[in-house]
Amino acid sequence: GVIGDLSGYLAATYMRGVPVVQIPTSVMAMVDSSVGGKTAINVPAGKNLIGAFHQPRFVFADMHLLKTLARREVAEGLAEAIKMGVIRDAKLFDLMEKEAKKMLDLDPSVAAHVIYDSIRHKADVVAIDEKETGLRATLNYGHTIGHAIEALMSPAMLHGECVSVGCVLEAHLAC
Repeated sequence: GVIGDLSGYLAATYMRGVPVVQIPTSVMAMVDSSVGGKTAINVPAGKNLIGAFHQPRFVFADMHLLKTLARREVAEGLAEAIKMGVIRDAKLFDLMEKEAKKMLDLDPSVAAHVIYDSIRHKADVVAIDEKETGLRATLNYGHTIGHAIEALMSPAMLHGECVSVGCVLEAHLAC
């Protein structure tokens, strides 16, 4: 996420925009930050306050790059995939629930499908609403409360962990 956001932001601003290719190396970056063109950097005043919309020309998501991740880093990235299942694809959600162990183990028979579908769903939403004027706002599910938790708990809690808690609390508020 951080390297992709920084390189995307630099590509957006250098010479008023140059092409960028994203090569995410975490589950979180693959299913979330590398797709959609929201590039930003954090500053002391807050998260993602300096940024631009700049779509990558290509996202190269290689499952082999995930082999070095700790289980906690895999789980926090899967939070965004689970969120995508909740808001866009009940079958994807059911698959992740049924095959949770295989997902955490990054078993290629399941993980590649889940990561690909999560990327595809986000790309479909962004194609309809690039600048977040409507439908794309649904991708923020869990993030309003999650970002508040993250502001208080980072680095003890990772972004995906905070979003997970945010999803649960926002679901309770909606009922």
